[in-house]
Amino acid sequence: MHTRFLTALALACAGFGQTPAFEVASVKVSEPITPAMVQSGRVQIGVTIDALNVRISKYSLFELLTLAYQVKSHQISGPSWMVTERYDIQAKLPEGGKRGQVPAMMQTLLAERFGMRMHRETREFNVLAIVVAKGGPNLKPTTVEAPPPAAGGQLRGGIAVGAGGTAVSSGQGGDSKITPGAGGNLHIEAVRMTMTGLVNLVSRWCDRPLVDMTDLKGAYDMELDISGEEVRNAARSHGVSVPPSEGPTDAEGVSLASSLQKLGLKLEARKAPAEVIVIDKVEKVPTEN
Repeated sequence: MHTRFLTALALACAGFGQTPAFEVASVKVSEPITPAMVQSGRVQIGVTIDALNVRISKYSLFELLTLAYQVKSHQISGPSWMVTERYDIQAKLPEGGKRGQVPAMMQTLLAERFGMRMHRETREFNVLAIVVAKGGPNLKPTTVEAPPPAAGGQLRGGIAVGAGGTAVSSGQGGDSKITPGAGGNLHIEAVRMTMTGLVNLVSRWCDRPLVDMTDLKGAYDMELDISGEEVRNAARSHGVSVPPSEGPTDAEGVSLASSLQKLGLKLEARKAPAEVIVIDKVEKVPTEN
């Protein structure tokens, strides 16, 4: 009897210590994104969770890491190819699994299927901080009702790319529509945008990590413009070869900084520490399904 009790206790403790993992998962290298796919509106990039089914479309390994560890892009350090190689994942949660467990399950998947090994360290960064400008914010409180919070924790939404522009959904953080203009400029119409959502949206066009230091807690509707040069510089920073623009030059006064100024916000150079996920080892081709 005593032996049976110890065996049962050991099994129970082992169960509590198990690493969260998907019941099954398929990981494939994504089909390359072509201009024809964009024109037809067939490019879907993001995360969808339906009951126990998880679908992740055209995420780079870099983006998978930010999802798995719930960190911002500057908190990931690894090989440059992690930004450009993209993958499709279809997975199933175990019975009783919650969407809030998906990040931890992604950590397990990355270790098992990509052979990833990592460690954590703290680094100090030169950052850009969004702060309230002198005179206070000039923000329009949203009139659009937010979707109900995701059960078990919030996960980032997705991106739909089509001929008419790009739609970005980030759940509770806000939604936006991005349309191209002359010279490569971008016009952004955002609704229900929190400051966290704003940072996540526009940080891709900044040359340094972007952080929110406004202390603003509301959700707002807003419009912003990004210059073609800011767009091209961001693409180059991600390893994309971008030739100089042959079209009209960027419209005068169009920039992220000027757009924020109209909203009563501004960018300031600061220093800030952050924990970094350092990738020691990772494979480009995942193991077979």
